[in-house]
Amino acid sequence: MPTLLAIETSGSSCSVAVSIDRRLVACIEILRPNVHDARLASLVETVCRDAEVSPSSLDLVAVSSGPGSFTGLRIGVSMAKGLCIGSGAKLIGVPTMTALFHASSEVATRAGSNVMIGLIPSHAELVYAAESPLQDSRHLAEVRLLEKAELTSMLREGALYVGPGAELLDPKAVSGLTRLSARFVTYSAWKLLDAGHEPEDPLTFAPDYHQEFRPR
Repeated sequence: MPTLLAIETSGSSCSVAVSIDRRLVACIEILRPNVHDARLASLVETVCRDAEVSPSSLDLVAVSSGPGSFTGLRIGVSMAKGLCIGSGAKLIGVPTMTALFHASSEVATRAGSNVMIGLIPSHAELVYAAESPLQDSRHLAEVRLLEKAELTSMLREGALYVGPGAELLDPKAVSGLTRLSARFVTYSAWKLLDAGHEPEDPLTFAPDYHQEFRPR
């Protein structure tokens, strides 16, 4: 029974989950910003203990790979790479939008939506945006960086808006789909593996920042 540990640190949530044989068995989320560096290692230790698995026995480590916070992504990817190198686990990079779309597909189906629009605020007046048709099995969508004034270009009739920026276009966005979670990364990682997604090389893997880093 393969064991997968998932990490989500691309946004304000610091979240870790463990799935055994595709079944979620433990998940911890801290919904506070700026705690990733201080808390991620202890969350990994705690969630593994709760799931009764050892970090050294992991088969797969999945991590949200971007877009998102530059600092958060570096912290999460560095932890994932360290776990893989230490345990021999395979590394699965899960684009943040892909995780959102896979997690939202059932709601989209029930709502009769044929397309999902993901929105993740960046700094200042910029927003990461992507769209994926419901029938896409991978949801590896192209990410665009838009100014808030340009977001009307993402309006689609009957679309389901998801992600931390969903309310910018839909004031009634589904609350459970407006934040990021390691649960989403877990579910998406299994979906990507089913679709033939290849593991990453933990020595060379890097986050997808989708824009140039500019120190403040």
